[in-house]
Amino acid sequence: MRTKLALLAAVVLGFLAAIGVRHYVEQKRQELEGGARRVAIAVARETINRGDILREHMVKPEDVEERAVGQMHILYHQRGRWLGQPLGQKVNAGQPLFTHYFLSSTAGAAGASAASKLEPGWRAITVAADQISGVAGLIAPGSRVDILGTFRLQSRGQETAGSVVTKVIARNVEVLAVDNRTDASSPLRTGGPGGPQLDRGYSSVTVHVTALEASLLTFAQAAGKLTFALRRTDDVQAKETIPPIGLTELDDIIATAARQREQLTQQPPKPGMATPP
Repeated sequence: MRTKLALLAAVVLGFLAAIGVRHYVEQKRQELEGGARRVAIAVARETINRGDILREHMVKPEDVEERAVGQMHILYHQRGRWLGQPLGQKVNAGQPLFTHYFLSSTAGAAGASAASKLEPGWRAITVAADQISGVAGLIAPGSRVDILGTFRLQSRGQETAGSVVTKVIARNVEVLAVDNRTDASSPLRTGGPGGPQLDRGYSSVTVHVTALEASLLTFAQAAGKLTFALRRTDDVQAKETIPPIGLTELDDIIATAARQREQLTQQPPKPGMATPP
């Protein structure tokens, strides 16, 4: 009798132990799966000093475990609402950006002053854009662009009558807003068949320029036609020499452009950029 009871007790204990082991394994599996989920947070690409205005080129993504992200972290895809805001403390390169680091904790809220986003000596000016001049709707807040102006020359003789010339008015210009949208993570949407769809249309682009560039752009809008050229976001060097382009210099400039393209295609692509065909 005692042998049967001991055997029964052993079976019961073995069954309970198996259930316990299974529960433990399942719990660890869930923990591992939870830890495997990762999200990109915004970290400082370079050292940012107290009072500096946060710009797109100062931020980079860093993947971390989702469970390590707190309420004060800034997710990388939400960085747009903090661009243009001054920081209240120094942030070293590689450190995460937190919401409480900023002097204003209401970035992106309606009614925020656009003037507070401008650095001393700089201006914001709005330039008209359409589907062609605005790079087919691909410009977003935080983008960097060159602005080209095309003008019809005043008649100074038969050789210049009706001629046009294109010049680079401003280079490496930061886009502050598209229409009234300042958040790059909130694309414009419009209703339509099948529900909301991405709307790549806009009629104006607001850019961050010097006072002299603001005057040049105002004149250029009235005297000719402006076109935007989209740059790579981290391509912040504006050292290239681009001559004015007119009909008389067109052949020489086409040849120069071909040589420049050949040189660029021979360079190794930067991370995130596809190799040109």
